[in-house]
Amino acid sequence: MPSPIEVILVPTVMILFGVVLKYVGFLRQEDRELLSKIVLYITLPAMIFMNLKDANVSSSMLYLPILGIITSLILLVIAYLYCRANGYSKKTTWTIMIAASIMNTGFIGFPVTLGVFDNIGFLHAVFYDLSTSTLVVIYGIILAKEFGGNTREVLKKALLFMPVWGVIFGLIFNVFNIPLFYVAETILDYFGQATIPLIMLALGLSLDFKNIRDNLKDSVVVSIIKLVMAPAIIFALLILLNIKGMAFNIAIIEAGMSTAGNALVLAIEYGLDADLMGSIIFTNVVLSVFSLTAIISFLT
Repeated sequence: MPSPIEVILVPTVMILFGVVLKYVGFLRQEDRELLSKIVLYITLPAMIFMNLKDANVSSSMLYLPILGIITSLILLVIAYLYCRANGYSKKTTWTIMIAASIMNTGFIGFPVTLGVFDNIGFLHAVFYDLSTSTLVVIYGIILAKEFGGNTREVLKKALLFMPVWGVIFGLIFNVFNIPLFYVAETILDYFGQATIPLIMLALGLSLDFKNIRDNLKDSVVVSIIKLVMAPAIIFALLILLNIKGMAFNIAIIEAGMSTAGNALVLAIEYGLDADLMGSIIFTNVVLSVFSLTAIISFLT
């Protein structure tokens, strides 16, 4: 079995490869949009569906999205109190609150859980990720109301969020034991295998070294909230609810993920502080290499 540092090094090196491809001009930062669309609408739904259709879905998996939402709401309150104490503007406050409470349970969480706990870990991560998808929709509606935007567009995007449909159809095929003919199964399997490399390249293209110094204080504070406090909070919840096994492991790993890339999308779309959000995400990703290594060492 690979060591925790080796597990983390795999996605880290792949992300850095994306950074290198951007800086040598082989790929552009704008290309991340195309890669992300391919992942969200084609490869990730295929990967989720293929893993769910024949899986043994346990009752413990159903607790994970609920635990994820509860943890995120606690983080939201902590971030709000920090912003209130510093007298930040409404725009900055919402930027930090969202950055502190939305976890990268998919784009980084999936590769890490797959690497550490194989397919069974990935399946649990899929259920935990439903909490992130739910929060993105809720935040979109709130921000549209607070800063101006189209609520109907937010709901439309939610209905067209293909990874959730991958979960729905995967469960339908699983529960009713619906067979999948060879051509469809092979195509979906090939698409699914492309998910992790594309995710890592998209993340590498998203990393930006600008404005880091100007936003260092807030970036570090959010990193502490996300990478240290979040796993500690969900650990306490898991002990309190007597949840053990794989659900216990995945909940802690996923809670310790860096800020989700969707947070930057929300910041740009609704006029929040995109520079601050970008700095927070970059700082989170770098520091999560060390925090996730420590978490995986604890769990394994």
